[in-house]
Amino acid sequence: MELPVTRSARAIALTATMIALFALAGCSSGPKPTLYCPNVAILQEANHVIRGRGKQNDLATRVVDARITGVAGKCTKSGKVDVRVAFQIGFFARRGPALTQNSITLPYFIATVQGNQIFDKQVYPVTFDFKGGADETTATTKPIRVVAPNIPRSAQQQILVGFQLSQAELAQVLRKAP
Repeated sequence: MELPVTRSARAIALTATMIALFALAGCSSGPKPTLYCPNVAILQEANHVIRGRGKQNDLATRVVDARITGVAGKCTKSGKVDVRVAFQIGFFARRGPALTQNSITLPYFIATVQGNQIFDKQVYPVTFDFKGGADETTATTKPIRVVAPNIPRSAQQQILVGFQLSQAELAQVLRKAP
């Protein structure tokens, strides 16, 4: 037997449904805010360095051959008006015959740029430990955090990483460039 549905019963059911929908909508996180994050990348002209004693092309005088293997991280909201880019840098090094210690420290940089304009640049050390006389080793930085304003201009910027090259090393890289 089917019960008759009155107008007031329909109104109550509709009201209950609307309240449930509004309650569920209040529980959802809603649209996530837009994050305008700078892109983190390796500067290709500075991702590789060969250090030696004497001629750089002479394998017998090579001290170290090092590369930046990658950057990995993420961008999150930081406070009410900023974003935070947190990332780590991976390195690989091969010992050269002229390396006399079991470790070597090389300088690398982190620079915030937009086009050809450099806003900030800092140089840091990375140490490669060739434990037990190993021929190859890796290194990873501790997490690096860069805070930027959460505005469209930040998304047009890049955070570039690379080895800090000497003038001679830079000139050699530029001679090899196509």
